[in-house]
Amino acid sequence: MSEGYDEEIVEWLRRSREQIGELEPVYITPEGEVLDGKHRLKAYPGWKTKTLEVEGSQKIIQRIHRNIHRRLGKRELKEAIIQLAAALEREGVQREHLIDEIKKVLPFSEDYIRKMLPARFKRKYRKKLKPAYRTLVEKEVKPKAKPELKKKEEKFLICPVCGSKLKLKGDMLYPIK
Repeated sequence: MSEGYDEEIVEWLRRSREQIGELEPVYITPEGEVLDGKHRLKAYPGWKTKTLEVEGSQKIIQRIHRNIHRRLGKRELKEAIIQLAAALEREGVQREHLIDEIKKVLPFSEDYIRKMLPARFKRKYRKKLKPAYRTLVEKEVKPKAKPELKKKEEKFLICPVCGSKLKLKGDMLYPIK
């Protein structure tokens, strides 16, 4: 988030506290880590707090859910999702299951989570490459015979990509017209 935006929120919270008091507490962990309310603490360091007993990835999950009521900036949300992926990985979740695990605990689509995570947290897919000569299928063409002329049967190959007929001449494949 931009610094100007943060300062504007802090000022609004300062004024709101003066006008009607502290409506929501700042949620912290027993270690003092802020789960929800960093802007409230910035507005007034003595803001009332409530301690939540959460550990590991649950801290990050709580922070994301507690901040859904306000529109998190994309950068802030991305950072939180990356932190969650790292915490889940430390807790033993394998890389190929990270997105599925995040999807179970956050209200976002798989596509959205995938866009937010850097490549190091995404499962690696390997393309299975087949040599072209194995995928070409050899077939015989029987041209329509005209009563007066009989042509020799031609052999051709089928392109695995587009399905067109190809003729092998030396080392080159040529399309049959």
